[in-house]
Amino acid sequence: MSALCRNADTGAGAETAPVVLYEQEELGAFTGGALRPGGIGLTGELLRLCAFAPGSAVLDVGCGPGHSLALMATEFGLRPEGLDPSAAMLARAARRAPSAVLHRGVAAAIPCADGTFAGVVSECVLSLTGDIRASLVEMHRVLRPGGQLILTDIYCRKPWQRPDPARLHSCLSHARPLETIASEVTGAGFSLTLLRDRSELLAQLAGQLIFSCGSLERFWGLFLDAATARSTSCALAAAPLGYYALIAAKEP
Repeated sequence: MSALCRNADTGAGAETAPVVLYEQEELGAFTGGALRPGGIGLTGELLRLCAFAPGSAVLDVGCGPGHSLALMATEFGLRPEGLDPSAAMLARAARRAPSAVLHRGVAAAIPCADGTFAGVVSECVLSLTGDIRASLVEMHRVLRPGGQLILTDIYCRKPWQRPDPARLHSCLSHARPLETIASEVTGAGFSLTLLRDRSELLAQLAGQLIFSCGSLERFWGLFLDAATARSTSCALAAAPLGYYALIAAKEP
C-alpha cells in the first residue's frame, strides 16, 4: 500500500473548505503526473491524429502542471501555450515546460486574440468550466479557420446522485450525457471529426487508485473527511460514468 494512503482518515474535525481535486499533488503521484485517465499517452494519440505541422501554436486550456505542454514541445515540435486559473499550477507548468507561453485565466474568457491557434487542447477540464457553451465558443474564437479542438472528459450515461459539490470540485461531480456534450460542441460552430468512448481508461485509473491505496474510500480520504470520503466513494461506485475522446474542427 502506498505511504500516501496509510493515514488517509482525516477525522471528524477536518477542514471543510472545498477540495479542488486537480491541484492535489497526491493524485499526480498515482497517475504518473498527468491528472486524468489515459495521461499523456492519450494526449499523444490524439495529437498524432490531428497531425499539426511542426511549429504550430496550440493552446492547452486547463494546462495544470504542464505535462501536455512539455509533450507538445519536445515530442511534436509545437509552440505550446497554456491557460489555467491556478497560479500554483502555472508555476509548476513553467518549470516543466519552460518554452511555453502561459496565461492565467478561465476557459470562458480566454485572454488571446481571435484566430491565434492551430489547435486547442482541453483534457478533463470542460466539465469544470461551469458554462460549457461559453467555453466552447471561446475555444472556437481563438482557433484559426481549419483549426482543431481536442477534448477528453468524463460523461454520464444516465442521471445519478452526484457527490456533494460543496466539498469536491472535480469533473466527476459535473458529468453530462455524451449526447449533450456533442450537441454543445456542434452548437458552438465545430464539426465533429472523431468521438470515441474511452471508458476503459477511467476503469484503469480506478484500478490504479485501488491498488495504491487499498480502496477508493482510502484514496478520497486523502482530501476529504472520513464521512465525506465514504459517501463520495459509494456514490462513485454506483455512478454510470464513462470517458470520451473527441476531435472537432473549425470550418475553414
